[in-house]
Amino acid sequence: MKINNVTNVNLYTARAPEGKKTLKNQEIKDEYIPSQPLEPDKKATYQKPSSAIDRAAMQRLIEESEKAYSQLRELVRQLLEKQGLSFKYIEGGEIEIDEETRIKAQQMIDEGGPLSPEKVSDRIVEFAKAISGGDKEKIEMLRSAIDKGFKEAAEALGGELPEISWETYELINKKLDAWLNE
Repeated sequence: MKINNVTNVNLYTARAPEGKKTLKNQEIKDEYIPSQPLEPDKKATYQKPSSAIDRAAMQRLIEESEKAYSQLRELVRQLLEKQGLSFKYIEGGEIEIDEETRIKAQQMIDEGGPLSPEKVSDRIVEFAKAISGGDKEKIEMLRSAIDKGFKEAAEALGGELPEISWETYELINKKLDAWLNE
């Protein structure tokens, strides 16, 4: 299909072949060339790469979190069983912590342990990156959600969080700042 003798090009600027000038209201000769079909694996629309949620990273982080939680839960279950108690019974009762359980719990929160401030903050920030698709424009929304989570945790624990939680919170914010400044 050919388009010949087009005149009165008032709204658009047409592109002429190399070496030919085009001006408004000047006759332009052009040839229609149909586009080629897209290859099956190519998309016709543009998508911002950072908008995709990193589901693989999220799944890995969820599994790591569940593993750490399971270890802690098992530790508490064993402690209660040693005292002839169960999870259902502990409301309002006192639980004595033996030395072996105290040492295992301490190892979990010590440096390098799965519940240390460093490891927990790493998982939270990695999860934030994954859920945002790596979009730094969402950092303030992520911070807000993290703040809300820490406030709700404090309420669940009677209004106050232990010092280790605040260490984790500070590390999270430092890591979000570092990510923003990358």
